[in-house]
Amino acid sequence: MATLDIGDTMIRTTIAKRNSNLIVEMNHRGRHRKQKVLDPALKDAVRSHINSIPRVESHYLRNQTSRDYFEGSLNISTLYRLYKEKCLENNSSYVKKSMYEHIFNTEFNIGFHKPKKDQCSTCECYRNSSEEDRRQLQEMYEKHLRDKNLSREEKAKDVEAAKTKENKIVAVYDLQAVLPSPSGDVSSFYYKSRLETYNFTMYDIVRKQGYCYVRSEHRAKREVNEIDTCVLNFLRMNADGKSIVFFSDNCAGQNKNKFIAAMYLFAVFNLNIPSITHKFLVTGHTQNEGDSMHSCIEREKKRVLKSGPIYVPSQWIPVIRLAKKKGNPYIIQEMDTSDIYNLKKLSEDMGKNFNESNQHEKVLWSNIKILYFRKDEPYFIYYRCNYDDAEYKSIDIRSRKSTRSLTTNTFSLKPAYECSPKISKDKKDGLLFLCKTKAIKQQYHSFYKNLPSNQ
Repeated sequence: MATLDIGDTMIRTTIAKRNSNLIVEMNHRGRHRKQKVLDPALKDAVRSHINSIPRVESHYLRNQTSRDYFEGSLNISTLYRLYKEKCLENNSSYVKKSMYEHIFNTEFNIGFHKPKKDQCSTCECYRNSSEEDRRQLQEMYEKHLRDKNLSREEKAKDVEAAKTKENKIVAVYDLQAVLPSPSGDVSSFYYKSRLETYNFTMYDIVRKQGYCYVRSEHRAKREVNEIDTCVLNFLRMNADGKSIVFFSDNCAGQNKNKFIAAMYLFAVFNLNIPSITHKFLVTGHTQNEGDSMHSCIEREKKRVLKSGPIYVPSQWIPVIRLAKKKGNPYIIQEMDTSDIYNLKKLSEDMGKNFNESNQHEKVLWSNIKILYFRKDEPYFIYYRCNYDDAEYKSIDIRSRKSTRSLTTNTFSLKPAYECSPKISKDKKDGLLFLCKTKAIKQQYHSFYKNLPSNQ
């Protein structure tokens, strides 16, 4: 026994468990059926609750991932609290938080939407790769870092130049995260799709002046026509006699396309603007001075919501106005349906060629790093696909079959909408339910009842 390092008990147990063939029977420990099995109906209730929360679209990530998003004010603890309250309200059983979290993490691909991406997917992919994979990614990664540094150097250089030149503006622009109405710590709000308010921000870096272009989704959407109209309004109000340099992210649907190029061409031709340059920051590293506007507004939003809910879009205006505590207050323009121009139609009217360069190359808009427009050549788009390219390439937007010149009378801006946009029937039904249950105050019911919707 000492040699085998076994005791007397083990020998006695082995002898006792022999069968008629002198074979020791199997160990039955852990094979009984007395374990508690969670009722499948409870798991289904968790899944139903998670699916009952409306998703929001991520402006920053929608082209890069299939992941769904919940509103940024939610987290797993808040979700579980809402779930538990719902179960207690219905006198039904509920699972522990650990099980709720397990189902959420293993069966759903859902994140909590934040105003900005915290990490660069390219950098994270490289850092998390094996040594062998890193060697394959090395060239791509080094170019990514080089582009990141060059884009920041470009911005720093432009800002320094603007400090010494009164006739130059350097500005960054972006969309803030959606502001939903109603908004507040009312559990029923989270179960309904709410009316969205969009805030497009422009920040003049040298003059430290922020501009907010605000509209609700029942007035205008957040598509290319709306974005380009906001930029054009900024140029009309601030760019007289000045050269402009814009910086933004790479959102192809809003910032990097032929529609905004047509708007810039229209602006340099019709306004007193010598040139417009638009430089695109590297994806994953788009942090800039304009982010401070969004942070200020988010802080003010949290402070205001502590004292009670916000019920209608118009209540977001004082929140934005009071957000800046020091320095120049934000200049706010409330956008209405009639303010939005059809810049898609403008691009069709101005030219047919946006995809072939004068160097007889196909233009890949996603690869463009810099766009440049000059008053003396209002039908040419100049572009670079690398920050350190020695020269611009160019596009003549006129049809190859036509050499007509542009004149100030050739084009006019047309309205984008004949009537106000309609919200979905499901969204309006949800909002009216919140009115019916008095989650929204009586004084705001008529506003929601009169919202146009798809029937």
